Amino acid sequence: MRDAKKDAIGMAARRERLLEAGFRLMSARTIEAVTLQQIADEAKIGIATLYRYFKAKPDLVIEIGTNIWKRYYVEVEKEYARLNGPAMNAAEELEFFLDSIIELYRSRRDVLRFNRNFDTYVQHERCTAAQMRPYNDAVAVFAKKFHTVVRKARKDGTIDIRVSEPQLFVNLLYIMVSVAGKYAEGLVYPPDGEQDRTDGLLMLKRMILDSLTGSRR
Repeated sequence: MRDAKKDAIGMAARRERLLEAGFRLMSARTIEAVTLQQIADEAKIGIATLYRYFKAKPDLVIEIGTNIWKRYYVEVEKEYARLNGPAMNAAEELEFFLDSIIELYRSRRDVLRFNRNFDTYVQHERCTAAQMRPYNDAVAVFAKKFHTVVRKARKDGTIDIRVSEPQLFVNLLYIMVSVAGKYAEGLVYPPDGEQDRTDGLLMLKRMILDSLTGSRR
């Protein structure tokens, strides 16, 4: 007689192995360059079994991206709680928000490399809104987090809000994550040959903060 609980645990473990294998390969190369057969081989799982979990490559890619940002959000929330985020003013919380992206570059450049290729891939594959919903929901929590910054800014005046909240969030996120991604991929070569570009991200952070806070801090 089959043990349903044991079967469920085994299925979850195989799914996780496929996601981890896919991420390893796709962050080291590009999403387009990696085949499902290569992922199955990396995970030491038969290709037929892979197709039981993921009907097509975009399904696997989207789930990898979704899991990445869910896990990252958990880490951000832990650090936010450790630093007593609710007690921060708007400018301090914005700095925390930017620092979390810099920390992602320092500790998880593979995530940034995968993310750089993700948007291009899902657009090329013409993934539907229904397919993208889990991923979009995972990313949307960061917009909700950023809403706290804007709400505080309207009360304490430590940030000058002159554009709409969605526009500010998208622009800040795009600037920081895009530059961090380029650095992670090695697409920006410093003249001194130094491979760690944390200094460049710190400079960008200061420019953003100065432009939004002025002499308010």
